[in-house]
Amino acid sequence: MKHFKTSILASAMCLAASSLCHTASAQIHLTADLQNNHLWRGMEVADGCLILTDLSYTFGAGHATLGLWSGTNTQGDYKEFNHYVTLRGAGFEFCAMDTYNFSPGATYNNRQYFNYKAHQTGRFLNCTLNYRFQQPRFPLLLSWSTIMFGRDRSVDNKEQKYSTFVYAEYPVYKKDGWQVDAGVGGAFALNKAGEKQNFYGETSGVVHTQLKVSYDLKIGSYTVPVHAMGMWNPQSEKAYFQIGAQLIHL
Repeated sequence: MKHFKTSILASAMCLAASSLCHTASAQIHLTADLQNNHLWRGMEVADGCLILTDLSYTFGAGHATLGLWSGTNTQGDYKEFNHYVTLRGAGFEFCAMDTYNFSPGATYNNRQYFNYKAHQTGRFLNCTLNYRFQQPRFPLLLSWSTIMFGRDRSVDNKEQKYSTFVYAEYPVYKKDGWQVDAGVGGAFALNKAGEKQNFYGETSGVVHTQLKVSYDLKIGSYTVPVHAMGMWNPQSEKAYFQIGAQLIHL
């Protein structure tokens, strides 16, 4: 565990040092989205009126980003605060996101923000590698994501399960500011630890299918990206509908 935290710290220091060499291209960005729920990999994380915010610092000619992501709803029963680092180039994008959900009523440890002990922590480190094909006629997105650390444990809390989510998405329509994306994702555990369940479902299989429609809404001189999405989870036999708009994009 000591080596794990040391490597994360070393990576952050290297990225910070790199930024000093690229100050001319460095940029700070802030976005805020308003949605009726927060959907993630076949699950409804929270419902109600939500604000999702992202504060990021991009440097290295756009190839690296350090960011803070948060979400909350008006009821006060959902609160999330994440840190992440993203590296990108040649169609590839790697993101490591340290996720901490401190919503009231959580069944895991949601009191000790800085607790990084594997068998005690309420956070998890999710690492994702994406690749978008560069051919204009075949812009397929492929994604592999594994929870490398945290509250993705066996029932006896002795082993890390390394639950993995694989996903494919394709833009089936794009014209006049409209875009329609269709996606499907499945989940399994790299270390089953003698159990069937993983972080995303009761067993391995397809847990996420979606159809998302996006549009760039023009309001005077402003452009407000809006979207509507249907998400279905064949394993849990649940379905959700989401509508949202990006109110701030700086």
